[in-house]
Amino acid sequence: MEKRVTFKRLVYNTCVRIIWQFLLAMLLLYLIPLLSISIEFISINSNKSDYGVSSIFLNIFSWIYICIALIVIVSFNIFKMLKLIKREMDIVYHKSMWLEPQCKHSVLTLDEFIETNKRIDTMQYRIKEMMENEKKQKEDLIFKVSAASHDLKTPLTVIQGNSELLLYSDLKDEQREYLSDIIVASDKISNYFNLLINYSKTFYDGKLEWQNYSVCEVIETIRQEIFFILKDKSIFKLENKIEKDRVINLNLNYVVRAISNIINNSLEYAKSNDKKIEMKVDYEDEKLIFTIWNNGSLFSQEVIDNCGKLFYRQNKDRNGDKSHYGIGLAFVKRVAELHGGELIISNSNYGAEVILSLGVA
Repeated sequence: MEKRVTFKRLVYNTCVRIIWQFLLAMLLLYLIPLLSISIEFISINSNKSDYGVSSIFLNIFSWIYICIALIVIVSFNIFKMLKLIKREMDIVYHKSMWLEPQCKHSVLTLDEFIETNKRIDTMQYRIKEMMENEKKQKEDLIFKVSAASHDLKTPLTVIQGNSELLLYSDLKDEQREYLSDIIVASDKISNYFNLLINYSKTFYDGKLEWQNYSVCEVIETIRQEIFFILKDKSIFKLENKIEKDRVINLNLNYVVRAISNIINNSLEYAKSNDKKIEMKVDYEDEKLIFTIWNNGSLFSQEVIDNCGKLFYRQNKDRNGDKSHYGIGLAFVKRVAELHGGELIISNSNYGAEVILSLGVA
């Protein structure tokens, strides 16, 4: 195991190493050979002055050799020091990255990097704890919401059933109007509970419903679901850009629901007098990509920034007539995440565009 040193000590050791390596090089490679030559030269020319001897030792070639030797030694030692620093910086850097594996044999020797590494370990441990706690709290909340939705659906079904039966009774016009309002409100509540239940299931359903399907089979299933939603099929255009059929693995039920949510939103916000909805299907980088466009109102920047957040609604007025609860796109985003993909919304070609990519390799 290498000895621990501080950065200051590392610089000091490098300087000492440069000095003694330079002196050693001068002694072994310059002074001793030159001294032997000088002695021989003196014995032959003993009648010459001392200036001639000193000129042999300190001529211009001697200075060039000394400078070259010093440059080489300094460069080599600084390179070695920087290489050590870079190696340890890489270890700390990869340690700080969640998904980067760290070599088990990597050992730090600089105190500064060792302390930094310890702090990173502590920070990552705390972050992991926070993430686990948040995950547990979210799962617990989703479970409670799902359980409450299931519990409330039973009395809601009773209300809906009795209200519909009362419509067949001999009632005054005013009473029928009240019952109609009750039925409409209960339908909205039922739809809200269904959306919550479907969203909560994505956190608990395992891989049992994940199966292999051909791309053609998936597209045909989605096409049939879309035609079931649309009253006027002429407003819808489907473009399949996949050149050959492929076998993909996904949860078809989730994907169909996600596409249905997007189509419902597109249908609602498309131009009322000239509705147009287009869907392109492509396969790229082992991802199945659905691009859905409508010629309706554009997305605001607020909607783009908050896309997929549970219970987010651009219209803050809870008394609005439109039945949007901020669950539909949250479900779509959750389906994208489960399949290793993403949800992107943007404005394109004077309309609103939603891209749902699914990793299906």
